[in-house]
Amino acid sequence: MPEISAIGNNGTLFNSGVMVIEPSNCTFQLLMDHIGDIESYNGGDQGYLNEIFTWWHRIPSHMNFLKHFWEGDVEETKALKTYLFGADPPTLHVLHYLGLKPWLCFRDYDCNWNVDNLQEFASDVAHARWWKVHDRMTTYLQSFCLLSEKQKGQLEWDRIQARKANSSDGHWKRTITDPRRNICNEEICNGKKKEKLSDDRNRLDHGFNASSSTKIISKL
Repeated sequence: MPEISAIGNNGTLFNSGVMVIEPSNCTFQLLMDHIGDIESYNGGDQGYLNEIFTWWHRIPSHMNFLKHFWEGDVEETKALKTYLFGADPPTLHVLHYLGLKPWLCFRDYDCNWNVDNLQEFASDVAHARWWKVHDRMTTYLQSFCLLSEKQKGQLEWDRIQARKANSSDGHWKRTITDPRRNICNEEICNGKKKEKLSDDRNRLDHGFNASSSTKIISKL
């Protein structure tokens, strides 16, 4: 495949998650020379590269399949995407997780459901697919997927906001069973602080009122 090859992201733009680029000192220098001159539309590498490479070749979508339900997707399209996310044996070479990544969610469900403007990226089937891969990894590699207390606090906050909004998908009602929720190597989890964090989470799980829960989360 020629330079530059990628899948479409939206409109005339390509997605930079998987690309074919020919190694070139000249191209590298061009990219470095204009970093300060060009503003990326999304603040990342993708926006910058689209400004540099305005002509590109398309590769099949299964080589970098975006986990995204577009606004115009009909039910048949959504059903096909859901099938592809969970197909066994897999038919996608790469499943590109957009929005909140599975390793940053509790494993019980896709946490994109709890954030209104991220629900277009939510798929419990794709979420479960990633966790199957996680469970085949060594314990050492799994340790890099542990959540910090700040990350857990954000997940709990999002869950509370979804509950307060009475989000119709109902994922916020589910009991969190992910063992990573109670695993902590940070100093905040030592001694009495660890006991308090555990008590706070138990209160959340037993329907502690939203206003009090919000105060608890803000301290995590």
